[in-house]
Amino acid sequence: MYISTLPVPKSNRYIRRRGGKVFKPPRIKNWEVRALWEIKQQYSGSTLLGPLRMEVELTLPNRRKRDIDNMLKSLWDILEKAKVIGNDDQIQELYVIKRYSKGQQGTKIRIIEGISDTQ
Repeated sequence: MYISTLPVPKSNRYIRRRGGKVFKPPRIKNWEVRALWEIKQQYSGSTLLGPLRMEVELTLPNRRKRDIDNMLKSLWDILEKAKVIGNDDQIQELYVIKRYSKGQQGTKIRIIEGISDTQ
């Protein structure tokens, strides 16, 4: 799968209003809508429910400091929302590559199912 943008890092930047109502900033909402659409265009299979190995390649447009852990949290959430995976606790193996390519960005995802969940 390929998402043409980088995951917007999850953070505690959700804004609270009076009455305790929480909303997401437009930047986060926009990324979620776009990423969800792109994933659904590429994956129409059933939800993966067994143990998984994930291979993720993040192509960054510059060397600005980014927290990859938070980017991955956003990615797992959108894969759950798109019903590609049932829950991120299924991920038992993870391989992440961070690349730099001036002016380009994107996220490649390879999901391998059926790995052994015993060691």
